[in-house]
Amino acid sequence: MNRLGAALAAFGRGETDVEFLAADFELRQSSSIVDTAGTFRGRDAIGASLRELRESFDELSFEADKVIEAPCGEVVVLVHARGRGRGSGVDIDNHIAWVWTFRGQQAVRLVVYEDQAEALEAVGCRRNCASRRA
Repeated sequence: MNRLGAALAAFGRGETDVEFLAADFELRQSSSIVDTAGTFRGRDAIGASLRELRESFDELSFEADKVIEAPCGEVVVLVHARGRGRGSGVDIDNHIAWVWTFRGQQAVRLVVYEDQAEALEAVGCRRNCASRRA
């Protein structure tokens, strides 16, 4: 979990810890307010997704609020996302979720949900899941 914390901090700064990601890593964005919905593959998946997001947003930031360990081994990170539309100037202030799947010490999959309840339901974590502050 310490490695996840370091990876989350790097991600919040717009960086990617590629050693944290498996070579066959997959990032899935279930939906998106911009055109980044879809699947990104490989160790540059997060970087590719961030590049697309940064084309649409200024001052984009992600802050992990809570980490939840799901019954099947996934890790759910409840995230506060903020930014300002590059073209529109519209501020966003969303509470999203990242669901991480691991193989050993490396992340093999990340699914991004715009709805935290949907993410928790997807991993069977409506109740009785261990959580801690990020």
